Amino acid sequence: MYRFLLPLYLLCLGPLLLPAQPLIGQWQSWLPTLPAIAVAQQGDKVYCATSSGLFSVTTGAEQDISRYSKVNGLYDIGIRAISSNENGVLIAYRNSNLDFLSGSNSYNLPELLRKQTTSDKTIFRIYPGGSNMYLCTGLGVVVVNTTAPEIAATYALGPVYGFTVLNNQYYAATATGVKTSPMTGTNPADYRNWSAVGQLADTVSNILSFGGQLICQQGTKLYILQNNAWEPYYSGVTNLAVQGDYLTISNPTSIVFIGKDGSVGTPVQDGLLKAIRQTTGDKQYTWVADSLSGLLQYDGQTFSTISLNGPASILTGQLLFTNNTLYAPAGGVSDSWAANNNTGVYYTYSNGDWQQYTDSLHHDIMVMAPDPAGNGLYAGSFGNGLIHIASDGTRTYELPNQKISGLTTDASGNLWIAVYGASYNLVCKKPDGTYLTFRSTYAQSGNAISQLIADDAGQIWIVSPQSNGIFIYNTVSNQWTQYRQGSAQGNLPSNDVNCMAKDKNGSIWVGTGTGIGVIACSTCDAVWPIIQQGNFAGYLFQDEEVTAIAVDGANRKWVGTHKGVWLVNEDGTGIVENFTTDNSPLPGNRIYSISINPNTGEVYFATDQGLMSYRGTATEGKTMSKDSVLVFPNPVTHDYGGNIAISGLADNSLVKITDVSGRVVYQTWSKGGLALWNGVDYTGHRPQTGVYLVFASSATTGEHLVTKIVFIN
Repeated sequence: MYRFLLPLYLLCLGPLLLPAQPLIGQWQSWLPTLPAIAVAQQGDKVYCATSSGLFSVTTGAEQDISRYSKVNGLYDIGIRAISSNENGVLIAYRNSNLDFLSGSNSYNLPELLRKQTTSDKTIFRIYPGGSNMYLCTGLGVVVVNTTAPEIAATYALGPVYGFTVLNNQYYAATATGVKTSPMTGTNPADYRNWSAVGQLADTVSNILSFGGQLICQQGTKLYILQNNAWEPYYSGVTNLAVQGDYLTISNPTSIVFIGKDGSVGTPVQDGLLKAIRQTTGDKQYTWVADSLSGLLQYDGQTFSTISLNGPASILTGQLLFTNNTLYAPAGGVSDSWAANNNTGVYYTYSNGDWQQYTDSLHHDIMVMAPDPAGNGLYAGSFGNGLIHIASDGTRTYELPNQKISGLTTDASGNLWIAVYGASYNLVCKKPDGTYLTFRSTYAQSGNAISQLIADDAGQIWIVSPQSNGIFIYNTVSNQWTQYRQGSAQGNLPSNDVNCMAKDKNGSIWVGTGTGIGVIACSTCDAVWPIIQQGNFAGYLFQDEEVTAIAVDGANRKWVGTHKGVWLVNEDGTGIVENFTTDNSPLPGNRIYSISINPNTGEVYFATDQGLMSYRGTATEGKTMSKDSVLVFPNPVTHDYGGNIAISGLADNSLVKITDVSGRVVYQTWSKGGLALWNGVDYTGHRPQTGVYLVFASSATTGEHLVTKIVFIN
């Protein structure tokens, strides 16, 4: 099985589009750039594997970077090892799946993944030997012919941790020492043709040939084979590799180069060397995969970091899209609401560029909200209080040592703050800077509150974890209401509430541990939407853990769970889309947060494996004018066969597309402010080369010419 492989940045391009604006239905990935776990060089490219992704950098002065994921050719996620030869790069995943990148093609080799066996299929290391790659696995050595490419043989030796070839002999580092077998004349697939080498009887973790000699690693010690006996060679080693005329050995914070003549260089240390995982290189550069610093380049004098445009870590906080910018905090809490103790980091994404901001004094920044006064925004640290970040970057710290678990603003310019665990855990910061504190009149275990929503009636809706359901505080009447499970108590599907969202009708959608409830007013019981699928009907997400809800421009709901993400229609009675790791590029099925760019319809999913976005089919409606309406792609070239998007429309606009003579070729309704055309007329044919006129009308406007589309066949 193979795919055509494209660098990720090419997939983001369409005719007359900026790189940051993918086409309708396209995905973009921003998988974590840390930790770096493996590195390999193939030709003029160096490949670096991270916990969730892969990228390459050219070795020339330009250092062009390409990123690889399930969006553009890979078949899996969770890399364990990589290696390269003249044919390409072999990628081994933690689940034992394999991908092979060769030129512009990506081949999947799933045989080991699918192999039914009780043996351990973990892949520990890959040794490149000519056109073959030798996988060191828990069941033995698996040989991959990279010319085909295909799995060619298996040598069932039990766990093998390292492998090399010298003088027409195979050598394997095993749990019972080093073993060898001739490359020719016998069958290495028969374990009886392997014999012990030397006196080491315990686990040997690696072996390689250097300068015509064998060197193996046991624990942190190296041994060299002399007269069929293993003699001590070097100690304090965690990794070793052959780099041209040098043996490169390293521990977590230093590298030593040993020449073929046995000369030992001075240990190389640097502030960037913090947790070395693997090294590779040539005569010009040494490349280092460091867990904490990422991919490093060493020119013999200095180390430099290869910087990627994207977040370095998993984003466990609540995503926020405001002022044309995505804010992505990296802090969070466990399922039991204990702080993750992540450094106080958040990221911003705007106009195709990512920026990282770090506050080392405030760990676990997990929620953010715009400043109601328009001067920057607020960030909440779970344990270190509230941070005001002004537009000029100035920071002010308030509510010290408090666990900020939720933020929202209301129409009166107030900032509402959830302080987890405090006696008076609902706090209001007024426009004049003074504070008011409140506490629910209902019992609440652990004084636990988190997400907040301000509705249009002056009420604050409050998620209360630890099975407390939802509280509502009416700021006008100073009254409290509680929603819980049970017909007389609010009729939530469960008391375990994870998230909420307010839709365009003012209804509150509540995500719980066993499904969704919809509350139309503060005195209404929650209704459980019934979804129809074929001849079967059931409650929406019944018995599913709902972790995130976001409302798009057409009032549809994107719903995140522990089993992927769904798009349901406005009233929750039908499924529009469903994405999982099995049927889409989604990197992980556990969804932490969802946010939507209202102008483009791009939907951002923060998962347990990294961030991914999908260009949706609905945007927020606008006050319609010629200047507000945009068609993309435009012009439509002969080789384009996707949807043509018309954005910047008013809500629920009627859109007509005509030729210059006035003949209607297509008509549709917009979803929010976005209409789609598949590029064919009512007869199923593609329009001829020419200019086509787009007319739109809404409930409040007559029909107007709003833009034009050019077809080039």
